[in-house]
Amino acid sequence: MFREEIQSYLRKNVSEDLRKISLQKSPFENISSSDLAQQIKGLQIAKNKFLFLYKTEGIYYPSSLNLEQASSWATAKYKSELVKGKSLIDLTTGMGIDAFAFSQNFGEVTALERNSELVKISKHNYKILNQNNIEYINAEFEDYLLQNPELKWDVVYLDPSRRIASQRKVILEDLEPNILDWMDEFLNRSEKVLIKLSPLLDLKSAIDKIPQIQEIHIIAVKNEVKELLLVCRKENNSNPKIKAVNLESDHDDFEFNWMEEPKTILQFSKPQKFIYEPNSSILKSGAFKLTAEKFKLKKLHISTHLYTSDEALRSFPGKIYKVLEELKNPEKEIKKQAFHLLVKNYPLKTEGVRKKYKIREGNDRTLIFTQSISGKHILLAKQMRDLISEI
Repeated sequence: MFREEIQSYLRKNVSEDLRKISLQKSPFENISSSDLAQQIKGLQIAKNKFLFLYKTEGIYYPSSLNLEQASSWATAKYKSELVKGKSLIDLTTGMGIDAFAFSQNFGEVTALERNSELVKISKHNYKILNQNNIEYINAEFEDYLLQNPELKWDVVYLDPSRRIASQRKVILEDLEPNILDWMDEFLNRSEKVLIKLSPLLDLKSAIDKIPQIQEIHIIAVKNEVKELLLVCRKENNSNPKIKAVNLESDHDDFEFNWMEEPKTILQFSKPQKFIYEPNSSILKSGAFKLTAEKFKLKKLHISTHLYTSDEALRSFPGKIYKVLEELKNPEKEIKKQAFHLLVKNYPLKTEGVRKKYKIREGNDRTLIFTQSISGKHILLAKQMRDLISEI
């Protein structure tokens, strides 16, 4: 696979349809079409998800599942800067993107992975990358800890998986390993435990069940929440710091302590000149009252997570819309036209609105279907990015 002519073929066909590659006869003896397709898919994913691998010749890509489950380089780099020290153990390494990021800030990284083929692949890749402070070990972490009772690290890191992958809801007890069973052991072995979890996890449930959480980082990339990071230490804490982050955007981070939100008093208003939609990481944090307080905005309705003001707040971490007018006769004014839709706390869902008014997809203008303390509204608006010259 690493012969020059094969590597050249992979790069030349990186934009080709994978089905076409896998169905046609391989041009190379002893290399199957499916193997070539797998490597091309790896290059395609790496180009968007971990560019440092894509730019490196001689990388071998594992199966699609391993590639899809791996952290992106953006999120891996973020978490690697949360913790520092001399030694870290990654208990559930996978293809090792996180381990590689941690190795930039730690003297030694121990990487455990139970899939022997994946260990072989990762050892090859990080040798190519000349990263020599990662020790890959083919082992179940339970066996490794049992066999090495004296070993300790500055940080324990793990990315548990769901036992039933098809379930929509994420419950801590259904993760493998079960964090609740192992937390005391992890904290006996390290000063700090960093846990990567699905963005579907309920924050309140995590705080209630893991009293050692000191910080929760909600990580979005380009406004899509990718993961939750729990930073844990031995001390119990019922009021952890929450940090909402939107990587690869110009949004500032949004920080607060968990107990601030329920104590915040809201002010409400009907729609004013500007409407604000928080980014996805803030919405995941549940800071619906604090968003209004911290940015001196008014909320439309207790169940409408949109905010409003008469003056434009350009630094708001989310989308900003300028209201052009409120529509009173939508059947005549918008039917069979093209709009971007924003539907929040409205009797119809987005597709129901689109179907009722026969609205086509469009990006020029936005229709906001929502509800404020004064009732339901249909607002014609434009996003702030299209109106900078007017404000």
